[in-house]
Amino acid sequence: MHCSKCQKKIPVARLKALPNTKRCVECSNVERNYVRTIISGKTTYSEVEVIKNKDTKEYLRNLDSKGRQGFGSMLYRASKNEPSPKASSLSLGTRVTRKMPEYSQANFEKVLGEAMEWLDHDKNHAIQKIEKACKEETISGIQRRRALEILEVFKPTPKVVKQEVKQEPVDDEILHAFRNWKH
Repeated sequence: MHCSKCQKKIPVARLKALPNTKRCVECSNVERNYVRTIISGKTTYSEVEVIKNKDTKEYLRNLDSKGRQGFGSMLYRASKNEPSPKASSLSLGTRVTRKMPEYSQANFEKVLGEAMEWLDHDKNHAIQKIEKACKEETISGIQRRRALEILEVFKPTPKVVKQEVKQEPVDDEILHAFRNWKH
């Protein structure tokens, strides 16, 4: 079947979807809906969402071009602190991916060595060095835990001894008054 406006052949898929159509996609006077998949579970279960409202379509296109992250349809990078990717560096429809950090034994040993140098003088500063390295993704969370365990072996945190508080005996008459208290 050919388009009634431009006389180009209408694709078979369009005819299957809309058997009574007389125009191709380009010549159609019906505005196209925005269709996107949404992840509605933590596994592979997903649904399709059809957006017909013009303003909503534009808003969601902008969000999707920034790259949604995480589970669910409304999780996206919208932080004011995180700059949006420039259009000149990205083509439309690409997702911005973050390079995963590579943790090495050499980095772990370097951070641990720096922390050990501070251990005798200031244990809190040594711990802060390890925490900072983990936050900056120089070392992994597992390496962080190992480093803190090593620091604890070399300089254990002093145990705080709780002092028992002696409770003074309460007079039986006072106890009786409180037990039988009426509002």
